[in-house]
Amino acid sequence: MSDASEHLAPVSYLPWATPGDRGSESPARRRDRDRDRDRFGAARSGGSPRPVPLSTVRADEAVEGHDETGAERDARIDRLVVSRLRRSALSVAEVRAVLTEHGLDEAEIEEWIERYERLGYLDDARLAEQLVYVNGARRGRGSVAILHELTRRGVDAAAARAAVDELDPDIERRNALAAAERRVRQLAGLDRQTAERRLSAFLQRRGYSSGVVREAVRAVLGADDS
Repeated sequence: MSDASEHLAPVSYLPWATPGDRGSESPARRRDRDRDRDRFGAARSGGSPRPVPLSTVRADEAVEGHDETGAERDARIDRLVVSRLRRSALSVAEVRAVLTEHGLDEAEIEEWIERYERLGYLDDARLAEQLVYVNGARRGRGSVAILHELTRRGVDAAAARAAVDELDPDIERRNALAAAERRVRQLAGLDRQTAERRLSAFLQRRGYSSGVVREAVRAVLGADDS
């Protein structure tokens, strides 16, 4: 990676990382910065970034240039990565994969990763918290499924485990019970053993642990007196 302080396009910086005094900005530049600040407000507060319409992404951000200088290559890659981060939060591993695809060596990749982390673009711990909330509290998925999703996204293992451990077990049990109550209506008429097997399999696919599954099944089917 070339010297980032000289070659990275200043238009790629996030609003809160843009150097310079606000008072010295031109009116047009100030409007652009305020617009981007509003767009990224959710991301700064820990929420999910608002997606940016694809029509706002410049076409040359996805097309490799010809006979590029080092500075031009850095600017193009920077625009590409930032445009993707504007559309959705990415893990460090996902950004590393993008940089690898563009032929950067390991030393360059680590420089880019360090820079994006320093500027607040990348934070696996924050991303893990967001995914736990979305998949757990909003979508009602179990901790096993959430951990699998974090692993699939390449989130740092320690950050993923810490975030999943913060999932309220009472919320997970309530979600499992609600899912079981909805599902059991489709199992009417089946014998106890078949209904229990199918309901357990359904809850396991939703990512609930074996203990939570047993508890929910007993709650909706009643105790097995056999």
